[in-house]
Amino acid sequence: MIEELGADLDALQAAYERRGLSPAAARREALMRLVPAEESLHELNAQHVPRTARWLKAAGIGGRVERFGAAAAAILAGTAVLTIPAGEAAVQGSLFLWAQALIAALLAANWCRGAAGLWIMGVLPPDVRNLFRARQAGLITGAVSLGGLGALWQGYMGLGTLEASPDLVWHVVRPAVLTGAIGIGAAIFGALGWLALLPRLISDESSERRIETLLTPSRLQRPLDNAVE
Repeated sequence: MIEELGADLDALQAAYERRGLSPAAARREALMRLVPAEESLHELNAQHVPRTARWLKAAGIGGRVERFGAAAAAILAGTAVLTIPAGEAAVQGSLFLWAQALIAALLAANWCRGAAGLWIMGVLPPDVRNLFRARQAGLITGAVSLGGLGALWQGYMGLGTLEASPDLVWHVVRPAVLTGAIGIGAAIFGALGWLALLPRLISDESSERRIETLLTPSRLQRPLDNAVE
């Protein structure tokens, strides 16, 4: 649809230029004649909204479903992180574990809201999309940082035990490895979730740029046209 409208605009702009209008004026005239009215655009957009989104909006629960889904994902992710070091008292009692559970919960909630906006509601506005990207990148970085710091802290806390009994090396290393693995695992899942949404995000951004370029009234003539003249 965008390509067809762009071709029609270019053809009509060329026709106006042959009548003596400047490229900018010809573009404005072509836009006024071919670009649908705002009401028509809203109707056209509504026709392409996913059926699930139309049903949720009609029921008035679209926003609540998105929030409840994000909350459920956060609870599940946080609980999963807290149950991983079962039987490892040194890790279970660490503040780093609770911080990692919080990071994992926020990662899951952020991804769930982004996925719901793209795949269920059918749209993720540019400001929300930018916020999603910034949050996901920050949380992934935070997960890796917490995993590294937690591993160093667990290793430091176990030095005294290691000095007293060198045979307990694994008992010192295991909490550090587990803490680091939790952080890296949360970061990997966050990155994989981001990659799952990336094709749709790129597609939406590309479409928006094409529409913005298409609707620019001051677009100049192509170099080939100028060379022919």
